[in-house]
Amino acid sequence: MGLTFCPAGGFAAPANDQFTDRIALAGSPVLTFGSSTNATKEIGEPNHAGNPGGHSVWWSWIAPANGDVILTTDGSDFDTLLGVYTGSAPGSLSLVASNDDHGGSFINGVFTNSLFSTSRVRFQALAGIQYQIAVDGFNDGTNAASGNITLSLSFTNEPIARPANDQFTNRIALVGSSVVTNSSNVSATRETAEPYHAARIGETSVWWTWTAPASDYVKVSTDGSPFDTVLAIYTGSTLSNLVPVASNDDEDPANAILTSAVTFNATQGTVYQIVVDGFDGASGPISLRIEPVRTRLSAPEILPDGNFQFVLSGLPGKTFDLEASANSGPWNPIGSVSSSSGTMTIVDLTATNYTTRLYRARMNP
Repeated sequence: MGLTFCPAGGFAAPANDQFTDRIALAGSPVLTFGSSTNATKEIGEPNHAGNPGGHSVWWSWIAPANGDVILTTDGSDFDTLLGVYTGSAPGSLSLVASNDDHGGSFINGVFTNSLFSTSRVRFQALAGIQYQIAVDGFNDGTNAASGNITLSLSFTNEPIARPANDQFTNRIALVGSSVVTNSSNVSATRETAEPYHAARIGETSVWWTWTAPASDYVKVSTDGSPFDTVLAIYTGSTLSNLVPVASNDDEDPANAILTSAVTFNATQGTVYQIVVDGFDGASGPISLRIEPVRTRLSAPEILPDGNFQFVLSGLPGKTFDLEASANSGPWNPIGSVSSSSGTMTIVDLTATNYTTRLYRARMNP
């Protein structure tokens, strides 16, 4: 959108600068463009996403049916604020949803570590209701940002097929010491009073419950899921009394492994609540695994140079002392190793000196 030069010596404000001049959007999907340059903030106008802003522009949209709405400013060239409301005047609006930056964390009540400076909200719309949409620019205490706006709206009308375990009260029971189950969080929702799992902003959570059949170190993972998952384990019987046990966003972000994994010391008979969410609204097929973590040696191989190689698997993040023996005793230390993933390849450079070589590994407390 261009700017119109005014003979008085300034530039015109955008056509939808004022709430009463908001631009009507219709249908779905919607992709529209605009600008907040030279826009103003009205008396009584709320602070969108809790920030003072200062250059807001307005749209309106009437929901054609009940359903889910996703609204973003992705593609805008400045740090946006986004607010969605019901109401007929700036001073009497009721908040539906708001966001400053999306793709971040929510730690101790403070949003931080955002991936994007653009904004995204998701809400459940009601048929026939007019929603007022404001886009403003983040105010850093000196100036409010402004610039070119890309505003997109997508709508999915009901009936919407939600996952069977979308709600905490409908969590699926898992049984056994080793479990592999498949599911999906497509069209899942976030509940009122639900915690932010692994301190990440997610909105597509699904739930399971698992009673530990024995006391053991346990690994729970979403390995094999094709999207950026968030995983958390709790004890407690309601959303309001959950006690965190373990949580994780990305299993190995340095290597772009965006599935999640946690290990914890499970207690026999304790009921654990397991939730898988999607980072920043991500969703897709879920592969959920529960398995006991035990120290083991595997994949023995004699290398071309005569050295001996094997794989040590154990509890991630722990240190293991390696010992070797020619005849089951005495056992001699050959080193200590640790790995964040719990799996490491070991090469014994002295193996060529022996005709028989036995190995064992002990995990440090």
